[in-house]
Amino acid sequence: MDIPWRFKCLMVWNSFKKTFVKNDHKIRITKDGTGADAILFLLPADPVNAQISAYFVKRDLGIETKTIRYVVHKSGLSFYPEQLKPSIITYNDADLNWWGAINNRSVLDQIKSFRYDAMVDLNQEFQSPMATLILELEIPIKIGFQSDISDKLYSLIIQRSDSGFFENNYHTIEKILGL
Repeated sequence: MDIPWRFKCLMVWNSFKKTFVKNDHKIRITKDGTGADAILFLLPADPVNAQISAYFVKRDLGIETKTIRYVVHKSGLSFYPEQLKPSIITYNDADLNWWGAINNRSVLDQIKSFRYDAMVDLNQEFQSPMATLILELEIPIKIGFQSDISDKLYSLIIQRSDSGFFENNYHTIEKILGL
């Protein structure tokens, strides 16, 4: 995985900035717990991964007791079901700054309008806008897939499954979040 130098600079800045802020979030995942009540999913926009993710996230539509929001690049919106679209926050290339981060205030306000208990990055490949969003958001549980920089982005890392590709990984995420 090739990490752009711009993002590496943002990671250094973010780690420097966070050394002065004391966040003491305690996370407890129990067998008898109800799971996370507010979840933010970062969805892939590439055709292959988007179609696989769409299959699994549409199963979450029936869960009315949880607040579930989704973020995806506008080019990937067509891969997700119509019923999901009211909960999807989209951005496009014009919403990105030179660093590759989302800088459109209305998009960021939509994303930050909820206090999320968990965030799940379903992207299999590095996406600079999503990675900078992960660094910026103060969410106690951040779940993502194993990569070169996953230990700096996520609090829970899912190993990619060799058999069953994405299905086993998604079931693991569902169990963790209580979906």
